Formats: sequence, structure tokens, C-alpha cells
Amino acid sequence: MEIALNEVKIQAKKLLKASRLDNDLLLTMELPLKRLGLSLDDEIKLKHCLTIVSQQLGFTDWHHALDVLSGSKKNIDALDMGTLFYPKGADGFINEWFANYQQAKNTLSGQAGGKWLLPYKNQFIVVKKDYISTFKLDEKLMLLWAEIDHNMVDGYKSVAWDKLTCRIIKNRSKNY
Repeated sequence: MEIALNEVKIQAKKLLKASRLDNDLLLTMELPLKRLGLSLDDEIKLKHCLTIVSQQLGFTDWHHALDVLSGSKKNIDALDMGTLFYPKGADGFINEWFANYQQAKNTLSGQAGGKWLLPYKNQFIVVKKDYISTFKLDEKLMLLWAEIDHNMVDGYKSVAWDKLTCRIIKNRSKNY
């Protein structure tokens, strides 16, 4: 599982480079930098950009993103998946929320591809196609959902999960 993780690294490197060339971008980074205990006068390093990008994607920090996207944790049941799969604007959709994974999985089963199961922090949501369309995936990537039975929890650590997650990261709007 390196595709999605590498995308976060690429975005952080691009952010670092752009912040050195674009004063307007640097000004929009003032609040995220302040959260890191930095000011606009401080030297911005790659580690700072990794944290900013990770937080924009719904993780608490770079280490949280690294844990989730690398698949390094052995017990995924206790893993906080962050809000990566809950994009801005998703509040407008009617989704089914579950604290218990088995209940979410039971709701998903028998839906014949009409619903998707996604992690949200330590919870689970079952969503419909209009929610999935917010990820802006092309038809080729949409076919990958079948490989993981529309379940981003059971599909965790698979190549399909990694590719879908990478594209979701690429398409996620950035607000630095």
C-alpha cells in the first residue's frame, strides 16, 4: 500500500515548493501554520507540509495519515480512519450511520451494488451513488469497487483500496 501514501507526499512537496514561490498561497496557509505553532516568518519545512496536507485530508497529523495509508497497523478494528472518505459537502446526503461494523456490513449486503460502506473515524457509513459521485472517480476506477464488494473496510490493504483512495486524495479539494 504505497500509491495513496505517495500521493500525500507528492502533494506536500508541491505545497512546500508553491509556498516558497507564491505569497498569496503562503497567506492562505497562515491558519494551518498557526495550528502547528508557526508563523509566516518561520521556515516552512516538508514535515510541516505533510502535516497540513494530512489534516486537510481528515487526519489528525502526518503520523495518523501514515498509519492509515501504509496499512502498518495490525488491528484495523481499533484504527481511526479519519474523515478522508467524508468530503466537504457530504452533509447534504442522507446516509446510514453505524457504530458497529457488523450492522453496517449487514445493511450493505444484498444491495447489489447500490450502496457503499465507508469508514468514518471509528464509525461506519453506508452511502448511495450520489455520495460516491462526490469523489469524481472515472468509470475505470468505479469498476474497482466491485473488487472490494463496495466495502472500504473489508477492502482495506488491497490494491483496489489503495488506487481508489489515491484518486479520492487527488480529487479532494484543498483549502490551505
